Amino acid sequence: MLPTSRIQVRIGGNNATPVWLGTEDHMWLRALIADFTRLDGKRYRDVVSFLKEPARIPSPSGKRMMALWVLQKICRFQKLPIDAVRLRDAITVEAQRARDLGRFNRLGVMAACAECFGISAAEADGFLFSDLPEERRLNLPDPIPDPHTLMAATNLALAQGLLKAASGITIRLYGGARAVVRQVHLRRLLCTVERAKMDEVLLHISGAFSLFRHTTMYGHALASILPALSWCDRFDLVARCVLRRRELGVHLSSTDPIPRKQPPQKYDSRIEERFARDFAKAGLDWDLVREPEPFEACGTLVFPDFAIIHRRDDSRRFLLEIVGFWTPDYLREKLERLRQLPGNAPLVLCIDRGLNCGGSDVPAHAQIVWFQKRIDPAAVLAAIEKARIS
Repeated sequence: MLPTSRIQVRIGGNNATPVWLGTEDHMWLRALIADFTRLDGKRYRDVVSFLKEPARIPSPSGKRMMALWVLQKICRFQKLPIDAVRLRDAITVEAQRARDLGRFNRLGVMAACAECFGISAAEADGFLFSDLPEERRLNLPDPIPDPHTLMAATNLALAQGLLKAASGITIRLYGGARAVVRQVHLRRLLCTVERAKMDEVLLHISGAFSLFRHTTMYGHALASILPALSWCDRFDLVARCVLRRRELGVHLSSTDPIPRKQPPQKYDSRIEERFARDFAKAGLDWDLVREPEPFEACGTLVFPDFAIIHRRDDSRRFLLEIVGFWTPDYLREKLERLRQLPGNAPLVLCIDRGLNCGGSDVPAHAQIVWFQKRIDPAAVLAAIEKARIS
């Protein structure tokens, strides 16, 4: 994600509009990529010097600065065949020994040390300071990105940089909200979730700049939700971002040129994935539905892991929530929300036995299935039958 100093926006009043890259930028992006291909294996200080020269094809300076940052981030530095620090230490010791004997000769010292490392004296001279930041040599990615790929990567880095600089975010989600809420919870973001309308979920997330101490880790976690947003049917995001030493409003939406990354994972964990596979083989009378409709509880929305529905009688419906290993605070919060579920929504709660959760800590209307490493579908079906009889 772009650092704040590289973010390009157009400011109007108290609002800022991101400066996106588009197809009109492909020509100068192609020239920029061609220049970069000439820098493979060059020292970083030579790379910086070369890129400061005027571009062959005129380009907007702000957009070029963002694209350059992204290009440099996807590059790597060549791995050194030897340890430059050890080489310098060996040369220092050998040089001092030669001085003590009164026969110091630089070429002789280099040759003696190079032989110990199995390289030539010329190679030793070249590797002497190769670990220093300005002496590291650039290693281009394979394949080299094309203009469209670089444009998309730059737009994503711009959007994520804006979220990282946010003091507060409000997101309206239309369809596919579960993946976003799941990412929010997994990254431990400070967030409230509520239903605005039947097909609309509203998220209020505290940004890193709203915390007493702004942390880079929280900012990265906040920016990580953006790829999940792109898989919603539609989203509208309003953020208050600290830019140019001011707090400005920024609007992002599904109509912006923010690229989609890999689709969200279907399951949160291997335990969930294995349980779904095992349950499908356990019997034909029940369907396991991933990501059922959320329920309102404690002023927020609860997204159960699964719904279990009888194939011939959909009124026989159970919710299933898996509680794997987590912190005690998280568990208490989850159980408190689950206590608020309507009594007419039977609940099967699968809890990792390692959590040592006492009976008084679980919702009264829940059927408990304890597990270790694997959830037994037969135990879940037995809990469902017990709930039906009672």
